This record gives sequence, C-alpha cells and structure tokens, in this order.
Amino acid sequence: MSISRIRLTSGLLSSLLVIFLFLCPPAQAQTPTHPSRQVPEQKLSNLTIEVRQPNGTPLDLGGIINLYRFGGISAGFGQLNAGRAEFHNLTVGQYTVEVIAPGYAKLTETVSIEVPGQDERVLVTLSPESTAGTNNAPPEAPVLAPEAKKEFNKALEAIRENKTDEARKHLEKVSHVAPSNPDVNYLWGAYYSRTSDWKLAKSYWEKALQIYPRHVFSLAALGQLALREDDLPAAINYLGLAVEADPSSWRYQEYLANAFLQHNESLQAQAHAERAVELGKDRANGARLVLARALVQRNDQERAIKTLETILAAQPPDPHSAEARQLLDNLQHSAAVSADIPTAATIALLASSTTMNAEELFALPKWMPPDVDESMPAIEPGVACPLQIIQDETAKRVHEFIDAANKITATEKLDNEVLDRSGFPAIRESRSYSYVASITEIRPNMLNVEEYRDGSMDPEIFPQRIATLGLPSLVLIFHPIYKDDYEVKCEGLSRRRGGLAWQVHFRQKPDQPSRLRGYRVGHILNPVSLRGRAWIATDSFQVLSLETDIVSPIPEIRLKAEHLSVDYAAVIFHKDNQKLWLPENAELFFDFGGRRMHRRHHFSNYLLFSVDEKEKISAPKTNTDADSSPSTP
Repeated sequence: MSISRIRLTSGLLSSLLVIFLFLCPPAQAQTPTHPSRQVPEQKLSNLTIEVRQPNGTPLDLGGIINLYRFGGISAGFGQLNAGRAEFHNLTVGQYTVEVIAPGYAKLTETVSIEVPGQDERVLVTLSPESTAGTNNAPPEAPVLAPEAKKEFNKALEAIRENKTDEARKHLEKVSHVAPSNPDVNYLWGAYYSRTSDWKLAKSYWEKALQIYPRHVFSLAALGQLALREDDLPAAINYLGLAVEADPSSWRYQEYLANAFLQHNESLQAQAHAERAVELGKDRANGARLVLARALVQRNDQERAIKTLETILAAQPPDPHSAEARQLLDNLQHSAAVSADIPTAATIALLASSTTMNAEELFALPKWMPPDVDESMPAIEPGVACPLQIIQDETAKRVHEFIDAANKITATEKLDNEVLDRSGFPAIRESRSYSYVASITEIRPNMLNVEEYRDGSMDPEIFPQRIATLGLPSLVLIFHPIYKDDYEVKCEGLSRRRGGLAWQVHFRQKPDQPSRLRGYRVGHILNPVSLRGRAWIATDSFQVLSLETDIVSPIPEIRLKAEHLSVDYAAVIFHKDNQKLWLPENAELFFDFGGRRMHRRHHFSNYLLFSVDEKEKISAPKTNTDADSSPSTP
C-alpha cells in the first residue's frame, strides 16, 4: 500500500487538503479467451477477416471486429493487426461480422462455416463515412458575445434567486444588443414565469422556438407549461421534441415518461423512464418513481416494489424517498387486501406527477462543464463491449505508468482563475514549474508517491495558496486494488480523438470505503467518493481521457462541486526507444470554501532520468512566472 499526499491550503479557510492514493502493483492480467464447447469428434474451424480500404490496401488504422453467432450471441472480439483479425475454435454455423474503424461506415457481413475443421478467409472493403445530409444538418444556436453573456448570466442568477427587479434590469440590457437570441427570449419567459404571467412566458418561449426550433430549454418549458394546463398531447409533443434535440439527457426522458404516464400510456412511460434511469443512473430517482408508477399501471407490482426499494436505499436519502415510501406502503397494503385491485390511495398516487423545478428550469451558468451523469455521450449502436478484457488490459497499462512515473520530469504550466458569480474570471494567474514525480517502494507491495515542483512540496508556491497535486494519478482508478471499490460499466464504443475508444463509466460503491481520495481540512480527513467516465483506446487499452465528479457535496468543508478531467497522450523517448502514455492536460473546476476556481495544468518537455534507490530526488531549479492580473467581472 502506498500513499500520495496532495495538499490544498485555502487562505479563506486556512485549511489543508490531503488527497490519499493507495497503490499496489497489479496482479498479472490475463486476456480472457473465448473457448467453444468441446464437442466430441467435431472439428473446429478458424476464421480470418481481412479488411481493406477503398483503394484495396490493408486498413492500417485502429479498428475492431465483433463476431456474433445466430441470435446475436457474441462469438468473439478482435482488433485489427495489419488489416486482419483471426477467430479460432468456431463451430459450424452462420456468423455475423461487424467491422468498425474511424473514418469509415460500420460494415456488417454474414459469414457461413459449413464444413467442420475448414478454415475460412473473408475479405471485406470499407466505405468512407457518408457525408450525405451534412449540408442539411440543423444550424447551431446563435451565441452571445462575451459582454452580453455577462449580463445574461447576471439575469439568470437573479431569476434563480427570485430577484425579479434585478433580473429585469439585466435582461433589458442584454435584449438591447441581442433581441433575437433564443436564449435571451427563453430567459424572458423564465422571468415572466417567476411573476406567474404564464401568457407572456409562453409567448417568449414560442418566440425562442421560432428563432431556433431545437432550443431544448424552451421545448422543455413549454412541455411543463402544457402539463400545468392539462394539455397532455401538447406536453408529449414538446417533450418528445426536447428528447430528440438532446437524446442523451436523462431529465428530458424523465419528463416525457411522466407525460406519457399521465396520459395513461404506461408502455411508453416505462420505456422512457427506463432510458432515463440508464442515462442518469443514481441521479435519476425521479425517473425511478415514474417507472414504478408505470409498472403498477401494467400490473407488474413485484418489479415496482423493487424499484421503490432502490430509491429508499439511496444514501444520502433521496428527495423522492417520501413519495416512494408512501407508494410502497400502499402497494404492500393493496397486495395484502387484493392482488388485483389497487386501493384508492394507490390510484391517487399514480395520478401525481413530477415537474421541472426551478433549479432545473433555470439552468446554472456554465462556469464548469456538465456533470458526467447529466447525459451520456453518443456511442455506436449495438456493439458488444468486452468489459473484462478492457479492465484486465487497462490494468497492465496502469502498471506500465507506475513503472515509468519514478523516472520522468516535465515542464508544468499552471493557469489559475478565480471566477465571479457569473462564471467569469475575476483574477488570473499563471506559473510554471519543473515537475518531478517520484515513486519509491517502501516495502513489498507498498509504494509511496510524491510530487515535486521546483524541488519543493510547499503549497505556498501555488496560486491562492491552494495546492493541487496528484491530478495525473486519476488513472489509478483502474488499478486492480480498486476493482471491488467501484461499479464499472462499459457504456459502449465511441469515436474519440480521431479513433475508437471504449466508453467506461465508474462510480464508488456506497458499501465500500472511499480509499482513493480524501480532503483533509486541519486534522480531519473527509473521504471523497468519485464517479466518472473514461475513454480507453480499443487498440492499445491506454486511457485517452478521464473525467470525474464527486458523488455528493461535503458541507462540512464547504465543498459544493468539483469536476476534473485529464487527457493523456503518447510520449516517445527516442534515446531509449520507449513510448509511454502520460498526462498532457488536466483541468479542474471546484466550488470550495465559498470560491469558484478553474485551474488548467499543461505538461510538456517530458524527459526520462534514472534514480539511484539511495539517492534523494532534487529537481532542477527554474524561475517561477507569477502574473496576477485582476479582471473586471
């Protein structure tokens, strides 16, 4: 076990933050095989797939092949090597070959193995991705100029705080320079909804759609207004368009499910509620409540009860727990009275609805990126995901990263911004450091990780006296020692940074201790649970990118939110002919101690060096460039 200490000292709180990283060399990973059943006296066959580009040359880009048996059962997964992939120990039958490569349309081919023991060879040619319809793509929404955006965000904050007079003042200013912007018209509608002038609110939301028909906030608002007016067909229409405009948003799926539920279309309600839960995961308990009601309408009380129990098991308790408990009690009572006839109280509960509250209707200014669970990035449909292989192979890459981390130095550029309430920089500061990472083995299976900047570990060298260390080490989430700490799900195959990547979601298990990170304020350690998403290259199983959010705020230390992203890139060291994937950029947003901050770390000029086990590391000294320049909000 090893510990990497990360110190954050806040001048506001006079606090000390320590993030703990527990490391252990991974067990030897083995790639699972896909053996076929050993059928006596039956010879097995091999299948070779050769993939060509349109000009007839072998595909030299990264690509993957999925092989399916009849009925969609996976028969193997392969990666292209010099334009070919091989599958072994196949029985007689019909197979479907699926080839996916960056820059090319997905190819599906049917292959038959008719003679036992006969090897088959299939040659396929890919076609470039179609550009048809590109010119017909819907136009992007107009963007506000920076100064207008400031007034817009001030108006938005005022509306959320119910300061209508202040909101109107800022709205009039931004309307003067951008009267035809859909966001501005949407916000006027939000303003009038705060004053309960629903007629004017509706007119502004409709005007926003005239300017930009896919304006998702206006579509959702009109859908909610239609529900308020008991116009269910209109609500379903508006919310259906919102889902089309933003299909990866679990919130709009939930709202549409609720509209269908009230319209007594329980099958559609169930489908959209299930999609909302799939996208929103633990954040979508409102959708689970809608799902439970839909299941009751469909006489599936057993599954409805399990869904409600999931809501009640949430920690910390979910805001929907009271409704879930009431519905669960009525279901259990009705089951005791009659298996077929629900009680009047249960029927009344089914008629209730969830609505978009003010926090959802009036979105926060985008001073930080979207939460990882707010929506799910697009993936290739219907592609099998070999999760065990991904985890095992990625663990090997993490081990290589650990081996290399004690012999690397780099130049680190740090840009720090303190943001005002509208999300604009009030103070900017940049510094550069000579960065050194050191990993030493204290004793077998126990490693100690330390970071040096200009040969120092003193937090005073950081802007605002807040030190952020250990950001590149997030990749250690995929270390085998944490395999029981996180729920890991492969969401599918995505196209990332010009190639193919497996999109993987992870979340700290509620019944496991948070061992990876913790905030130490003073002498008190506050464990931090993480949830996030990673993109892992299909050919090398290197982590390309990684994003995390905290599972829940920590009021004790006034940590409201944190979003962290790290991009990794291949670094080639010609002297040793060695290629390593190392952090290139790390970006951190956090609301801590009453302050919003945005920090960018950029690593460059990587060098390898060797360290004697008995020699203490001392980084080369460089000048620190500190430029503090206040900016007008």
